[in-house]
Amino acid sequence: MQESLLQMCAKHFNEPVLIGLDVCRLIGYAEDDFDAYLICRRPGGKLLYMTCVGGYIFLNPLKNKGYTKSATGEEWDDFSRLDNLLTLNDCPKEESFIIEFEKE
Repeated sequence: MQESLLQMCAKHFNEPVLIGLDVCRLIGYAEDDFDAYLICRRPGGKLLYMTCVGGYIFLNPLKNKGYTKSATGEEWDDFSRLDNLLTLNDCPKEESFIIEFEKE
């Protein structure tokens, strides 16, 4: 098991992540005899397994960018806006981190 890849995914659990041109939510980690994968949920609820080799971009640098505080005290930034958009598009945060191993 690639512990560092599992830890990387766990660190970004429930965060928005860019997969190709889609914003998804990272919800877990999977591994088989061939590769290791990020488990992500796309808007609409469909699962996507993305190789850990690359093709994804963590979006945590958007935290505190485009910061706004409303007159009622609500706070938003670009990261939280993406997170809210995912939730509104059938991609809510998961209760627990998913780990899947398929070894022969």
